[in-house]
Amino acid sequence: MSTQLEDQFDSEQFQTQLPQHYRTILKEFQQISRSFVRFNLLFLGISASQLALLPFAASGSALLALAIGALFLTLFSYLVLLFYYQAKKPEQLNALLHRFIASCRTSLGLPPGMALHHLSIAETLVKLAHYLQDYEWQFIQLSGFFVPLTRLIARFSAYCHWHDVFRFKQLLLHAAIEEHLNQIRATPTDLEVHASLASAYISLSQIYKEPKSSEIAHPRLRLYRKYAARFEEQFKTAASLAIEELQILSQFAPQDPWVHEQLSGAYRELELFNEEIHEVELLLKLRPLDREILFRLGTLYFQQGLNAKGLQIYEELRKSNFKKAEDLISSYGRTVQEKQELIPITI
Repeated sequence: MSTQLEDQFDSEQFQTQLPQHYRTILKEFQQISRSFVRFNLLFLGISASQLALLPFAASGSALLALAIGALFLTLFSYLVLLFYYQAKKPEQLNALLHRFIASCRTSLGLPPGMALHHLSIAETLVKLAHYLQDYEWQFIQLSGFFVPLTRLIARFSAYCHWHDVFRFKQLLLHAAIEEHLNQIRATPTDLEVHASLASAYISLSQIYKEPKSSEIAHPRLRLYRKYAARFEEQFKTAASLAIEELQILSQFAPQDPWVHEQLSGAYRELELFNEEIHEVELLLKLRPLDREILFRLGTLYFQQGLNAKGLQIYEELRKSNFKKAEDLISSYGRTVQEKQELIPITI
């Protein structure tokens, strides 16, 4: 019965329905995040107005006391409601996530426990998490007269919403990992599922990495600095779980080129370049005539300072008239120049 349902499953139809689910959840997510920002701005405006009126109330002691009392009442009300909203928002995000998953399950048309059910839901969650990359910059869209202020407004948007986006990405990726685990319980030796789970762990690890230098002004950089030790530990945990899944692939199918392709790509994402080189070397042994793999290995050698090995590959590619041979040797030049720049001029 389950096989018949899987055969009848229309993947294309499910994919065409996904954009509507994405639009719905993103709209609700924006409403949750914006409501909290509006709440803060409202009380900020009220408090600022009350402070501005204090000089005018100074003419009479009773009026001044009333103004100060109103200001303290506003601040007290703000703190009480702030704690309430801070406790409520995680519940709202969890409820939103569960509604999204439920709507996807309904559109999927396959009952839980079937081979394609959990994997399809997991892939949907991971895609949404990837879409949310830098989504905090997009909450406020300007047009016309305000276009010159776009950059400033985008930064204000990122400052207000980055924490909600970060939290929601966490929820999505954790839910995706749980769906993968449910799928593995149904199909324990399906290598594609293990590879997909490794990819989900890698995606989770990436959100705990400190922003690159190009993102130095990003508001979330404060979070990474404040919780650097915790985030580093979470990154290592997610990365180690990804590596465990990758090792399962290697043990089950050591002679499968697809497995080593998946492993090398995953190690590259984790910036484990020595392990990536090892996997590409194994891939080359399985496909010794593939010049693209040889070129990729030569590039890795140059990037890691293994210039002698890289030059050997260059000579082999040049003798075989491979069109990318000169591209390979140009990468060697860039690597040497980068190292040269690290040597200070002392005379």
